[in-house]
Formats: sequence, structure tokens, C-alpha cells
Amino acid sequence: MKMGRAGISAGLIAAASGNEWEFLERFACGVCRDVRDLSLTCEFFGACETVNASVLESDCSMVCPQPTAPRDPSDDTMDIRVVKGFGTKAYDQVRIAVISKSKKPPVDDFFDYSEKFKHRWTHNSVHTAMKTVVPGESTEFDVGSKISVKIPKQGAGTAGVLMADPCVGSGSIIGWVACSYTKKFKLKTRIVGLINTFVADESIDFWGIFGDNFYDRTGHLTADLFAQVSLEAKSKIFMTVPGNHDYWVMGSPVVSTREDQCAHAHMQYYIQDTKAAEHVGAGNSSAPFDLSVDPSKGHLLFGCNLPPIENSFWYNQVGNVGMVGQSGAYSLEETEPYMEEACSWLATQPGLEVAVLVGHWDAGGLGAKSDMDMPDWYEKMAVLPGCAELDAKGMLKFVMGHTHCNDPHPHGKIDTGFRVAGFGMEGCGNFGMPIVDSTEGRLRFWYFDTQTDDLYDQVTTCVLANGWRQCTDQYATLWLDQPIGTQEPMNSPLGITI
Repeated sequence: MKMGRAGISAGLIAAASGNEWEFLERFACGVCRDVRDLSLTCEFFGACETVNASVLESDCSMVCPQPTAPRDPSDDTMDIRVVKGFGTKAYDQVRIAVISKSKKPPVDDFFDYSEKFKHRWTHNSVHTAMKTVVPGESTEFDVGSKISVKIPKQGAGTAGVLMADPCVGSGSIIGWVACSYTKKFKLKTRIVGLINTFVADESIDFWGIFGDNFYDRTGHLTADLFAQVSLEAKSKIFMTVPGNHDYWVMGSPVVSTREDQCAHAHMQYYIQDTKAAEHVGAGNSSAPFDLSVDPSKGHLLFGCNLPPIENSFWYNQVGNVGMVGQSGAYSLEETEPYMEEACSWLATQPGLEVAVLVGHWDAGGLGAKSDMDMPDWYEKMAVLPGCAELDAKGMLKFVMGHTHCNDPHPHGKIDTGFRVAGFGMEGCGNFGMPIVDSTEGRLRFWYFDTQTDDLYDQVTTCVLANGWRQCTDQYATLWLDQPIGTQEPMNSPLGITI
């Protein structure tokens, strides 16, 4: 008898496809809900010892935490994004967007594109337009709330907050993936607390979440969290790339179902000015996305279709730093034309002294294509014209998540690679805030450890009162301290606060 896919274990599928995925306890709630709601079998996930008849009879309550009270459904708190214009646009261009429940723009005559989300998280609408700012000065905008947007002058030093894999567990809706450190690190309040403390600081110019953004399939958990992020933080330049859990909530295509967002929601909710939006400038009412792919087409139950690659590849400049974002879910062959384009662009930008490559995967598998995890991808980028010259000066760096650690130099990439994924999921068990800083003629990566109650209280109190720069001597560890334009890193011993 021919066996359908639902009768084959995830382990067998993974072995056949060359990917690795195993059932872990943190997936129990999401797996139970998929078995209950999608008529899948526990065998498909290799989860029958945990997701058994008793668990299903309990309506999954035995493995799903009790959600907190939902936000008032009438509360349509605006979710604001400010992102740097795609690299080929003028330096003074930013994309401003509002995510709301209403298709009607929050103000008249400001937004060029206003539409409901397509395909996924369709309870949301996005309103967006390209706008001009004055570098080095604050520019005020009324988007329904008044925001102040400031980018550094081109070529000036800059600083940004770096995050990946933030996990809060559950909010107004039960989370799909459990967080290992929900209680220990008080994730439901402290992830937002760190964002509101550090990102809102006047000495921070930009911030990023580099994949596995809250492990959310439906968007309700994410909306609850972003409703708590301050307007000051949301007004800073934001950057993101999708991770494996943003494509497939269980973290791998081998256990993907038709319900997964496949990063279609990610690209709209966390709107970036990507290659897809290169020619969508001010006054252009075209969508800043390529929405031509239906994620569900051809998938009756399992799997989903990725958006076109142009929706996840971007490059831009902030101050003296060039940023390049990619997704490891696409092949090297698909990505190479954009890699060459980005490196050539980096070489011609006034005042650009440093380049930081950002992606999600720090290792292959779990949906990452061959050579597309960040350590391998960095090697591919480092030999291309434009990037090679920066690398020769020690000024081509990369940042990633995936393995849940906050640490420098993973996978042997000394003074080059940095992992910023210690935000609540199992792994190294650390929790704190990494910052990249290119001011004062130096390139520095700082790390503020907040993994104990005392450290969290002391660090946030200091930063709120004095600004993060005045708290480095007492509370920050230097992961890297390097004169810009040289190959002479001056690192502090790991773990020593200086």
C-alpha cells in the first residue's frame, strides 16, 4: 500500500531530503495544534510519545501554556516602521510604513501605497511611502502619530542594536514554539524592556532583528508585542531578514504545512526597502513587494512557496557602515547576481568604511541552502570585487542568529563573525544586548549582559538615566575593538568587562 506523506515520520523525510529536524519538547504545543486542526498524524512529526491520545483529548492544554488576557480587539495601535532606502536610492531616502488593521490610511496625503496584506496575516494592512530626510538632523512626520526620524550624515560614525531569535512564548494567543527561558529571563517583559531601553537611546541610529522573529505563524503574538514597543524605538531605522521559523513555524521545510507563512507575512509586517522596491520611489503607488507568488498554490496540506528572492535581499548605508541583508533559504546560484551587485555598490559609496553582512543561519540545514549559511556566505562575498577590498582591511564583518547564543567569533571566524541570538530560546543560556559601534574611528562590538535580575535592573537603570555610552565601562564587554581601516584588532579577553 502506498503511504501518504502524513504517515511518514519527519525523521525519514529529513533523512531523504538531506535536512535535519527532530521533535523537541518546545514544539509540543504547535505540533499538537497541527495534529488537532489539520488532521495530521503524530508520526509525521515523530512526536507520538508526547502528542498522544490523552494530550489530544485535553485539547492540547496539557502541552500548551495558558495564554494571558488578549489585547482589546478594538485597539488598533499603529505599528510603525522606518527603514533605509534601497542602496541605489539617494542616501537621504527612507521608507516609512504603518501597519494597522484598517485599509484606510491613518492620515490623508502621506502614503503612496495602502493595501491589505496579501496571502498571509491578511487581518493587517500596510501603508507606506518613500520620504526625504536631512541627514544629521531630525525630520518630523505625522503618520497618525508624530514621529521624529534621524539618520547620521553619510560617512559619520553610527551605532546599532543587533538581535536575532527573540522568543516570548505566549501572549494573547498561545505561542507555537515554547521558549526555554520564559521564566528565568522574564521574556514577556524584558525583551520589550531591552528594546525600549537601548533602541530608544539617542546614541542608537538603527536596530535589527535577524530572523525567527518571535516564532509566530499567525501574527497575533507579534502584534501584541510590538504594541508595547515605544514610539521612540519604532522611529529608528529598522532592519530584518527572515529566519527558518519565519518560513516554517516548526523550523524546517520537512515539517511545513500549508498554514505556514513562508515569510510572506514577514516581508509585509517588517517591511524593508528591498531589491523588489528598488524602483518604487516617492509618489509611486506600486507595491514595494513582489507579490506574484501564492504561498499555498500547489500545496493541499504540506509545504508552502517562498516569495521571490527580491523580497529578502537588500543593501543600504547608515553613516559609514554598509549593510547587506540576505536569506539563506535561496540558492547561491539565485543569490549570486545580487551579491556581485551589492559588493560593487559598497565600493562606490562616499564615506563607507565598514560593511556588515546580515543573515539568519549560522549553520547549514533546516532550510538553508548549500553555502548560504552566514560563515560560508561571508567567504563567498569576501572574494567579490568591492567586498574583497573591504575584507583585506578587516572591514567586512557578518552578523547572524539561529544557534541561540550571544557570542563573538563563532565557527572560527575570529574578529569577523558575531552571533546575536541569545534572546530566550534554548542554547547557550545567555541574554543581553549586542551593539555595533563605528564611531571615534574604531569599529567596536559591545555586549551588555542582562541574564540575571540584578544585571538587568542595573544595566537598564544606567542606560535610561545616562545613555548606553556612559554605561560601557561598568557593564559592557568588548567583543571587538578595531581601528577602522586596519587589520589590527584589539580585543579584550572574552568574558572580561572593561
